[in-house]
Amino acid sequence: MKGFLAKATRQHTKNHNSRLVLRVIYEDEAISRADIARKTGLTRTTVSTVVGELIEQGLVEETGAGQSSGGRLPVLLRIVHEAHGVLALSFEDTQIVGALVDMRGGIQRRVSLSLYGYRPAELPGYLSRLIDELRADATTRILGIGLSMPGIVDPVRGIVRCAVNFGLVDAPLRQVLQERYHLPVYLDNAAHLAALAEYMFGGGAASGNLVVISVGVGVGAGIVLNGTLFNGDGFGAGEIGHVVVADNGLRCNCGNIGCLETVASVPAILRAARKYFSDPASRLRTLASSAAAVDLDVVRQALEAGDPGVAAIVEEAGRYLGVAVANVVGLLNVERIVVTGAIAVLGPPLLEAVRASLARHVLEPLAAMTRVELIPERSDAVLLGITAMVLDQELGLLHSGVRLS
Repeated sequence: MKGFLAKATRQHTKNHNSRLVLRVIYEDEAISRADIARKTGLTRTTVSTVVGELIEQGLVEETGAGQSSGGRLPVLLRIVHEAHGVLALSFEDTQIVGALVDMRGGIQRRVSLSLYGYRPAELPGYLSRLIDELRADATTRILGIGLSMPGIVDPVRGIVRCAVNFGLVDAPLRQVLQERYHLPVYLDNAAHLAALAEYMFGGGAASGNLVVISVGVGVGAGIVLNGTLFNGDGFGAGEIGHVVVADNGLRCNCGNIGCLETVASVPAILRAARKYFSDPASRLRTLASSAAAVDLDVVRQALEAGDPGVAAIVEEAGRYLGVAVANVVGLLNVERIVVTGAIAVLGPPLLEAVRASLARHVLEPLAAMTRVELIPERSDAVLLGITAMVLDQELGLLHSGVRLS
């Protein structure tokens, strides 16, 4: 037993060192063995051994000599990102989008498949068609398959617990795809993956902690703590869209009254704007032919034109979002919180309302240290989040919390 434990400990240490060295090379782009040893605290002998193994695996290569600070010129290393990729599949409203993505988030190939006439029993066939098309003639080594799924997802067991709009209940997608392709398979929902995308390919978070709130048709949040995605005990962490914030408000699709989605989502803003359309002073009347024609871009134009009624609608949505942000700050004390999604086109007026509401609903020192940002919706955010998920699981590129310096 002692021999087994010693062997297991050595293997664990070896794996830890390999992931640590790989992550440092990934973050620095071009770095010498000596600098890796300095940043990681590992001995130069250990670093050289690990680097040799990573080169043999095709994950790392030498790129030439760097600048010398005296003595021999150091040999620089880099990740061979273009030779390794992830097959990313994302469910959207009317289609499944697939992409072959390299280790730096570069989209190498993109395909899509319409869900017109979709039947739940045919889902494995849909996914296989996309995967086969992405793999055709590809020379890239595939590290794994990742899926963004709607509804409640159990990423530990690889099961879609419930996706009402797609007729999925306890669907074992990981097992189905692993048996067919003999590749690692991971899945999670879009809000969680948007947070991973921002953490790895966006602005990141120096503390290793980040919350991304996505606002579109619905409202959801992804939470990264100590460099790791936090899913919650029941995999529902970040379901803030269905937290009640407006007493005596409207009934939500979930059955509750006054959920955040009823007052701060894009449909909520459009509902209020279309009601305001009847006001003779509304700028909306010059921008749209009817109340039904008012969309988010029309709201944006009216806001930029200085329409006070539209400004009040946006401010109210921002106020409720600010309450949600305050709850996140009070519970987690995360320094960087990002608001994104379709709602981001409303720009500074929305952001100012969120920040003002945050300041009113949480302790002043906590509000002062919190950086709330509004960033445009990234068209490939979910695909990049899927890629980050697979790179994290397979290579450990997100773990360890605070980034090394």
